[in-house]
Amino acid sequence: MLKNGKFAAALTTGALAVGLMGAAPSLAAEQPAPAPAPGPSAAAAHVKGRVIARTGINIRARANTQSRVLGAFRHGAIIKLSCKVRGERVNGNNIWYRLAGRSGFVSARYVVNLAPVKFCR
Repeated sequence: MLKNGKFAAALTTGALAVGLMGAAPSLAAEQPAPAPAPGPSAAAAHVKGRVIARTGINIRARANTQSRVLGAFRHGAIIKLSCKVRGERVNGNNIWYRLAGRSGFVSARYVVNLAPVKFCR
């Protein structure tokens, strides 16, 4: 009798789980899909870069050296790059990288990209 009770409990649990799984797709179909977020998506691939400045590099609010410093990266740090823009010329290089996963820009003069970086849209 104990075996039959365990079997009945397992059968009831399984039926309940199947019933719940069967209801989920119909609920999901009734709700509209969310609109994609503007700008680069979180799932978009980013390019990595390495800081080559011996003293590190400042993270700037805009693509120029007069804008507010938001933070810094140390020499050799591997950083995530979202895209590139034209900005203030730094030692002959006017390209700046927008960071992925946080706000800010870094001068391309002091970062070597480890793969091609596209221009921001």
